[in-house]
Amino acid sequence: MRKFFAGVVFTLIAIAVGALLVVNLGWFPIGADNPPSSLERMMANRATDAYVSRHMPQGGNPIQPTVANLTAGAQDYQQHCALCHGGNAQHPSPMRDHFNPPVPAIATHIPGDPDAHLFWVTKHGIRMTGMPAWGGILSDNQIWTIIAFIKHANQLPPGVQTAWHDAATSDIAPLVAPAAGAPAANEKKLTPAQRELRQAEEEVRQHGPQPKPHTPPKRK
Repeated sequence: MRKFFAGVVFTLIAIAVGALLVVNLGWFPIGADNPPSSLERMMANRATDAYVSRHMPQGGNPIQPTVANLTAGAQDYQQHCALCHGGNAQHPSPMRDHFNPPVPAIATHIPGDPDAHLFWVTKHGIRMTGMPAWGGILSDNQIWTIIAFIKHANQLPPGVQTAWHDAATSDIAPLVAPAAGAPAANEKKLTPAQRELRQAEEEVRQHGPQPKPHTPPKRK
């Protein structure tokens, strides 16, 4: 029995010494173009899912997927997320395979995670992956609106789809609603879909995203 425990202790010490040598002698590959091992990927995915599930907000998305909200979500997604996650179905991001781990193309492959899971990841980010924390840059309402857009990206109304496509391909000034009383830049050059996008953004700016109506629980 003593030999068995001595062997266990020796093995643990050998593993610890080997890990220290790998770290301190520059043997551990840190480049983003070095694919992670299957063990590293498995442990990271499990740790991420467990932590987010423990800390994400309870309940569903409070933002209703109306045309105005989806259009505003498309604009914010295109401005803040498209560079890495892809602009639309026809224009996936060329950056997606240059991150480690690769960036998911969430616009064309809608994630199956709950909305609250995606909200937490968007707001707080995932360290050592390139995913930033958008909290403090985007409001909670904006993040929820982007999540609503992502979850409905494969079934967008025609007007929202057109506005998203125009926002992704247009070389006109950014499609951001001007401040109250300020003249709209290049207004004559905008397409009808882009004008609809600006109008929807202005509605969300003034009144906030349209929340889901409250439905009282059914009595048993």
